[in-house]
Amino acid sequence: MRIGKYIIILLLTFACPVLSIGQLGNSSDLLQKISTLKQKSAYLTDTNYVIAVNQLAFLYADSYPDSALNLLQGQAERCIKSGDLLGATETYKIMGNAWQTKGNFEKSLEYYNRAFELAAKNDLQTAIPAILNNIGLVRINQGNYPEALKVLYQTLTAAKVVNDKYVSGSALNNIATVDFYLGKMNEADSAYKGSLQIALEMNDTIRIINAYNNIGEVNMEQDKSTDALGNFEKAYRIAQLKNSPEMLALITNNLANTYFRKDNYMQAITQYENALRISKQNDYGLEATKSLIGLANVQYKQGKLKDALANGLQGINRAQQMGQTQLLRDANKIVSAIYEKSGDGMDALKHFKMFMFFSDSLNNLATVRAAANEKANYRIKQKELEFEKSSIQQRWLMFSALAALLSLGIILFIIAHNKRRLKINNIDLQHKNEIINTQKRKVEETLSTLKSTQAQLIQSEKMASLGVLTSGIAHEIQNPLNFVNNFSELSNELMDEMKEELGKGNYEDAQEIANDVKQNLEKINHHGKRADAIVKGMLQHSRTGIGAKEPTDINALCNEFLKLSYNGFLAKNHTVNQVTAISTNTDFDNSIGKLNVIPQEIGRVLLNLFNNAFFAVNEKLKTREENYSPSVSIKTIKNFNKIQIKITDNGCGIPEKIIGKIFQPFFTTKLTGEGTGLGLSLSYDIIKAHEGDLEVESREGDGSVFIISLPFT
Repeated sequence: MRIGKYIIILLLTFACPVLSIGQLGNSSDLLQKISTLKQKSAYLTDTNYVIAVNQLAFLYADSYPDSALNLLQGQAERCIKSGDLLGATETYKIMGNAWQTKGNFEKSLEYYNRAFELAAKNDLQTAIPAILNNIGLVRINQGNYPEALKVLYQTLTAAKVVNDKYVSGSALNNIATVDFYLGKMNEADSAYKGSLQIALEMNDTIRIINAYNNIGEVNMEQDKSTDALGNFEKAYRIAQLKNSPEMLALITNNLANTYFRKDNYMQAITQYENALRISKQNDYGLEATKSLIGLANVQYKQGKLKDALANGLQGINRAQQMGQTQLLRDANKIVSAIYEKSGDGMDALKHFKMFMFFSDSLNNLATVRAAANEKANYRIKQKELEFEKSSIQQRWLMFSALAALLSLGIILFIIAHNKRRLKINNIDLQHKNEIINTQKRKVEETLSTLKSTQAQLIQSEKMASLGVLTSGIAHEIQNPLNFVNNFSELSNELMDEMKEELGKGNYEDAQEIANDVKQNLEKINHHGKRADAIVKGMLQHSRTGIGAKEPTDINALCNEFLKLSYNGFLAKNHTVNQVTAISTNTDFDNSIGKLNVIPQEIGRVLLNLFNNAFFAVNEKLKTREENYSPSVSIKTIKNFNKIQIKITDNGCGIPEKIIGKIFQPFFTTKLTGEGTGLGLSLSYDIIKAHEGDLEVESREGDGSVFIISLPFT
């Protein structure tokens, strides 16, 4: 899916001798200057006013094209009327820039041609190279590569005449872009890296952004996705500092393309939607169309055919409005695939034909041009033959025969040529099918390995949770067992004393001892039943299999797993003492009553969140912060038709840059071996299966609050 490179070099072509980068200043200074100049009665024909307006419009053209067009309305005509032909030429060129930013290439070409005609007619040599360069860029965006190369080599010649190194560099960069489209990746990569070196030496921020972005696109075509992401992210950071929405939209689309190639569909959709939002806000027609086609590709992969079709058709409409051949090719390709998968064969075939048409128009333009030249030569020769036949009547039959033979030979040649081409295409198709089958097998093997690894990680997470649960049970049951053992030993000693008193005949003392023994036995019975209840409850919550929903005392369940998690934490961290003991607090809403849930599953979620809370406060304890009192608390709240469970800790908190990733599978902030990255992901899925929500509020260094919301039914 190559849709990411259509305006990469747009900014590189705006410069000209009149508006060099150093002359521009900033928009606020220019607005002040324009306001001052307007105080003159004849400001509209003042050369300084014209230059200032053009400079401001130049700044607006790549980020606020509509503002630039409004600012320049009527300016070219006023310049021509006052005799300022260079100002008029510059105005037309900047208007072409603005229309190109909006993705209207026909309109852009119209104004570039006006600028070129005015400059050529009045011998404005210094203005010509930049205009030609921009015309070449439009031809690239239209997919007309032979015409683009023709104009770009004219640009190099014109720039050399006036010694315009800046435009020369830009033209070379644009030629490298054509190499990219023609599949010459090594040549393109070398040229872009050279462009980056020059841009770094010149400290030209925009060209640096473009260079990193261009290199990233080459990396992507070479299947070096890691290198591509690195270069795109460099370009994105610089574009953020430069505050260039156009470049941000472009690079965001390229990031999305890379994530799509890595099968990271969630990240790809996020980036496409961000690029679409920026493009619509700034009326960037080209980037908006690329975002729509990208979304259609991802949604097709996800099986969301209705959404994919809507975005694909919208992409076709936008591409038609712009006359953008490459986007028309890409949009028709995905729409054809969507219709085919939906079972709509007729529409699938219609769009596949359009896809092939635009593919051929891109890949065979040079051939078409060559054929047109041959046809023109053939017509000239035919005219010569006609003149010759009119003067030499007696050879008419011979020439007719030769013409017939020539026509027959041409027909036979065309038939033979088509047969050879068809044979070559069939061989090429078979080769591509073999490559596709090989890649399919590799993907299937990779998927099988990934599923196996995922199953192992999920089992590791379950075993880790089981270990914590086991430790908690051991500590929870230890207290009643200690009571049973202590009272048993005490009762044994009392029985010996009772025998001794009976032997002495002290029946009253023996009776008192017997009463004590009875009380001890009652206590033993009580604590034995308590241990039995703990074991039964834990067996119920730790059993495997798909549980059924049942009325459950949520407050009791929360209290139970808080104790289990705390006891398990104490068993694992023997260094925790009374000085640094972690306080546990509960605040239960007694009006909740029982909730219809699967207690084993909700218990797993609670255990995981409690374990994470104790881990967080323990990590903060290691910093030995003064006056730090670690605490973990739980609160339940009944709120209309739902209940909330809030688990709060005052631990180390979650950094803002990763808080959006914590529910993703296999994402963990713990050290290797301490976490699988599945605990929060599985917890999130369990709560979603209960038609609830799991959210987090956190600030780094201040602790976290995890909020479970469950429907009250």
